[in-house]
Amino acid sequence: MKKLIIAVVAALCLTALVPQSLSAGVGFKFGYSSSSLALASTEPIPFSFGALSYFTGGIYFEGGLGFISIQPEILYVRVGGRYEVDEANSLEFRHTYIQAPVLIKLNIIPAGPIRPFLCGGGYGAYLLKSEGVLEIDGVSEKEDLTSDYERFDYGLIGGAGLAFKLGVVALSIEGRYNYGMANLLKDPAAGDSMKNQSWMGLVGIKF
Repeated sequence: MKKLIIAVVAALCLTALVPQSLSAGVGFKFGYSSSSLALASTEPIPFSFGALSYFTGGIYFEGGLGFISIQPEILYVRVGGRYEVDEANSLEFRHTYIQAPVLIKLNIIPAGPIRPFLCGGGYGAYLLKSEGVLEIDGVSEKEDLTSDYERFDYGLIGGAGLAFKLGVVALSIEGRYNYGMANLLKDPAAGDSMKNQSWMGLVGIKF
């Protein structure tokens, strides 16, 4: 909580320093992600992971001029994958990150009550915790796998959405795709890799 308060105060200070000719604001985003793990190996892979859904949210700062703005964010995200044999037997890998995207936002219509936009950029992320969850006949067992994976992830982001101007507050809805580029495995065998991929649906409020 202390770190979140410090981040909010820092974002507010940045807003105060932006020239008056620029639009700027601080906001919050909340939503869900649907993620999967992209596996590659020189050996046959006997199964593939399905989607794993989880809550995501955080804070963001936006500053720009007219059609173009820059949008750094700090988000709490959980990604991974799920392999399901049946309702009572499954395997999940859960990777929890603090993610820091930096996006360039193209405001297609920069004025008016409804403002469509496109966004793209990249992200860096730090792994807080990784878990393997095995469920057999409805009984779950968890194992901490944090030491098995690289701490840092990075990748590309692309998305689109709508912003709604309501007085001094702006609401937004958006969808985005995160394409992980880092191999998450520590000391992988030649040709082996595991990478994050996820879709996000986010609702934001900016002040």
